[in-house]
Amino acid sequence: MKNRYDYLPNGYQETIEKGLNALHIFSRTSYGVGTREKQLKRLKAELKNANAIVIGAGAGLSTSAGLTYSGERFDRFFFDFKQRFGITDIYTGGFYPFPDSETRWAWWARHIYFI
Repeated sequence: MKNRYDYLPNGYQETIEKGLNALHIFSRTSYGVGTREKQLKRLKAELKNANAIVIGAGAGLSTSAGLTYSGERFDRFFFDFKQRFGITDIYTGGFYPFPDSETRWAWWARHIYFI
């Protein structure tokens, strides 16, 4: 079956390919090559000439900032979910198969509020 968007360019895929190509070029020409000063100079030039900069961040970012997903904080704000469903931390609670939409959204509303 033909997708009605097939004639449009795939900007997402194109962006990924450009990023990977830049990464390969940059790592071949800069990483570990030359003095630290030369590497920093090259990095500054690349950043200055870049159309965009993509920064990837995940759960480790909040963890390094000191957010905890279990322990006293979890017990204080999610004690009822722990007691009723046996959930042991905020992170894994996000994957819990709650019995209905109302309970699932109660979890997520609290999660969003406190996290």
